[in-house]
Amino acid sequence: MPCSPFPLSLLTASLFFASTSVLASLQPIDEAPLSNETAFRCKFNLDNSTDCVSTYTYTILKPNGRDMLSRIDRNYAENDSLTIEKTELTQPGEKPVPLDKSQIDTRMAPNPDQGFLRERQTSFAFPNLRVGSRISYTLREHFSAKPLSPHFHYVLFLNAAPVRYDRFEAEFIAERPIFMRSEQMNAYHIEQSADKKSVKVSLKTAPLYLNYINESNNGYLRQIPRLELGSSLSLQDNFAPLAQRYNQLLTAKLPQGAAATVAMNQGKPAPEQVTALMQYIYDNYRYLGDWRASERGYVPFSLAEIERHGYGDCKDLAILLSAMLKAAGIKAEPALVKRGDVAPSLLIPGIFAPNHAIVRAEVDGKTWWLDPTNPVFAPGRTMPDIQQRWALIFGADGQVRQDNIPLETPAESIQVVRNDQYTADGKAKVTASVDLSNTALMQLSVNDRQNGRTSSDQSLCSNFAKEVSECNLQREDSLFVIPASYRVNATLTDLHALDILGNQYIYNREDLAKEWDAFAKYRSEGQLADIYLGDPQTLSYDVNLSGSKIVEPARSCQIRSPWFDIDLQAEPRSSGYHYRYREVQKVSWFSHDEINSEEFGKLIKQGRDCVEQLRLVVMHKT
Repeated sequence: MPCSPFPLSLLTASLFFASTSVLASLQPIDEAPLSNETAFRCKFNLDNSTDCVSTYTYTILKPNGRDMLSRIDRNYAENDSLTIEKTELTQPGEKPVPLDKSQIDTRMAPNPDQGFLRERQTSFAFPNLRVGSRISYTLREHFSAKPLSPHFHYVLFLNAAPVRYDRFEAEFIAERPIFMRSEQMNAYHIEQSADKKSVKVSLKTAPLYLNYINESNNGYLRQIPRLELGSSLSLQDNFAPLAQRYNQLLTAKLPQGAAATVAMNQGKPAPEQVTALMQYIYDNYRYLGDWRASERGYVPFSLAEIERHGYGDCKDLAILLSAMLKAAGIKAEPALVKRGDVAPSLLIPGIFAPNHAIVRAEVDGKTWWLDPTNPVFAPGRTMPDIQQRWALIFGADGQVRQDNIPLETPAESIQVVRNDQYTADGKAKVTASVDLSNTALMQLSVNDRQNGRTSSDQSLCSNFAKEVSECNLQREDSLFVIPASYRVNATLTDLHALDILGNQYIYNREDLAKEWDAFAKYRSEGQLADIYLGDPQTLSYDVNLSGSKIVEPARSCQIRSPWFDIDLQAEPRSSGYHYRYREVQKVSWFSHDEINSEEFGKLIKQGRDCVEQLRLVVMHKT
């Protein structure tokens, strides 16, 4: 089972985050590009393999529906099987015609960017599709049991999609009782037999169309219709064999390089040892999964095999790090989590609940959640994509337990100290220093390695000015291990430092208002998804404006809320004007109901009013 790789979204995030929004709503049903009828039946066998027969029928309602059905692909593991029972095309007013075998192709599926994946791919393409065309195909599939998984687990996601569902019927049968858990399944009727060995699911009312349009790029549906089925609700039942296998692997002798690194760092404080071991894995191993033995599932390679390869996926690098930490005398346990921005609740603790392996370590009495697949490491701080979620821990005694990874505190991320000296033409000479830490520094470090230092410097410079010129930066090379603070010094010219209003120059921190503008648009334009702003963080600005006369009184504001704390202190000085602005983002997620609440509406107004106090009239000294 491939594990979730490092999210590329972190590479493209702005160093100074600003969210955007656009008009959002549920798409009207008469704009649906496709209609669908789905019927399938799955049997969970005693050996935990699964056999399914499914029939899918689509009718093209709009021209873009044709493109959505241009080619249909089905991937399956090499030790699974797929048989196409029937494929038909029905043109408007005509009889069904079987799809010619020349339109069906089976081959090896392409490998992912960071791994070997031995899967097969069957594709088929229906000819002459147009509005009104109807296609139908029936598949018979066999899914082999996952290794060391004594219980079956099945997850049915019914995501929002640009498809109108006219019929949905599913039946699941097993030779032992089926445990069932669900969320957001209000549109579906679920019926279980008296002996608990079959479950039927169908639409309560058809047609059903649920498609969200024009949501914010950082908007997510954290709960979607989901049904999970399994033969046990016990963590121990589902994962004990895997835990035992992990513990067996951990008893092996450490590879030579790993053993030497552990020995070299013995006697150092525990945090320094952990940092050294993470650095060793980063320097000597790369993230690359070898899933050609597709029955491996969540079973890592042996320590010797991992060293021989010089690479590994999440479970391989997690088991190696766990072994090194244990050899160093630091308590370490492998753990499975669901990696990503969204962390679904744990309905059934089965084999398909997690998608990633990490390490839980106890370092100087504190819990560290370590992910050796990441390209950066901040000692003692959990990466954003594994915060606020459950984790399944493989104890050294073979017991499996559930733990929870907390949300990190909003520590300092960006601290700016700058001086803007204005010239007669509205330009400004800027000198500044920025101290970066935590997520902001991680983003810089990752971008340095992925895109080069020049790319990062250009991004940094663009955040110092509206129209930048002659930007010079002084900073050390960024590293894998993130320091507590990292300084960037800058000198530049801002060619558009001030706005012109009539015959006046205006200083305006409109960038600080973008967040409130985005939330206001969310409310007024009816967005529906929850908003994710990433790791809790603190931003602070200490700014001195000089070279021109600013006749403005002292101003201040203080905002306290469950979501943000904000402080502004501004005052005139003999040299011009000085202010300090500090914003603490206390949470990662902003729910739809929270954003539309009366209290949040007051926060938006307060936030805008606070920033508006930094709208200053600037007069050149004569």
